[in-house]
Amino acid sequence: MQSVLFLTKKKKIIAVILVIFLLIPNILISLPVVAAATGNEDGSWLKGILLIVISFIINNFTTQEPSTEKPDIIIEEDRLINTSDNRENRDKEVLGFYVNWLTPDASSYTSLKENWENIDMVSPFWYTVEPDGSLKTRYGGYQYEVDSVANNRDIQMLPLINNNQQNNMILVDPETRTRAVNNIVDLLDKHNFNGVNIDFEYLPPWTRNGYTSFIKELSEKLRNKDMLLTISVFPKIEVPLELQGAYDYAALGPLVDRIVIMTYDRHWSSGAAGPIAPIDWVERNIIYALEYIEADKILLGIANYGYDWPEKGIARDISIKEAYRIANKRNATIEWHSKFQSPYFYYWDDNGEKHEVWFENEKALPFKLDLVNKHNLRGIAIWRLGNENKEFWESIEDKFK
Repeated sequence: MQSVLFLTKKKKIIAVILVIFLLIPNILISLPVVAAATGNEDGSWLKGILLIVISFIINNFTTQEPSTEKPDIIIEEDRLINTSDNRENRDKEVLGFYVNWLTPDASSYTSLKENWENIDMVSPFWYTVEPDGSLKTRYGGYQYEVDSVANNRDIQMLPLINNNQQNNMILVDPETRTRAVNNIVDLLDKHNFNGVNIDFEYLPPWTRNGYTSFIKELSEKLRNKDMLLTISVFPKIEVPLELQGAYDYAALGPLVDRIVIMTYDRHWSSGAAGPIAPIDWVERNIIYALEYIEADKILLGIANYGYDWPEKGIARDISIKEAYRIANKRNATIEWHSKFQSPYFYYWDDNGEKHEVWFENEKALPFKLDLVNKHNLRGIAIWRLGNENKEFWESIEDKFK
């Protein structure tokens, strides 16, 4: 592209020089002395010839700037990628959460590039709202290459903004709240993002009205700019009040464009071992949410990870691919729990300690997707891009066609 622009500029310079040299005799011809000497007192015939030559130079040596319109194909890494994709064949939305940190075989960037046809929105975990209303960059922050991949494939960019859990003044102080809202809007304008995902977690129940006011103020600003406002909230059924009490489903529903119900972590790293997203629990939370929120606004939270619990201590989170590697390495048999519709297995480590592993995979996923179709929800939100395997995406293609 740079070489093409260089040649274009060079041709323009040559054209300007030639035109100047041709204009000089044209001016001289107009002088009475020169006209009399040439026997062409009005100089019309010679002027005509010079004007024809000048016109030819302008038309052939000056070139228009390259078009800024997007082509029908995307050229990347010497490959042609057709922009017609699987999104045209389904009516369900897929949002993928994106993280900058890398774990073995679990790169969000690789997943985004390989599975973009099945992704409508990407929400990168890049920012945190501080207690004073300012925004702090997280995990390396904005990445141009991620934004470029999304824009070239018509994937909407909705950066994830979470909260500083050490201080909730942003939700109770109107001045700080407005400052935070303005900073978020400025950020979206700066990078030409399509909207935002607000992921405020572990909010004490007494911030309920403040959180709703914050979302209301942000909603008014973003709707004036035709930007999407999405929020992530905890489910309500069998979730402690201190985790879910701040989310007023009925008040929040009309204010936002999408609500991600985080139907995962029914069992978490510091708790007892068990299924991450048991199917009966997931459906009961869907039914509850539908009492207050339009189905067309709900994105069902989908996990593609698991936990490895030792007999003592805290579990560590693992991807689908890592769960399979552990099972293969330890010759463990992966069992299936018919009630929870979830896989699990046991193994013993090198120290003889027993481990219990529960995870979500491509076999558990279709049961969740069936619930999305059954209750006519808007779609799903996957935490997080990179944890999944190829079969995971094949399940999405199959169920959402």
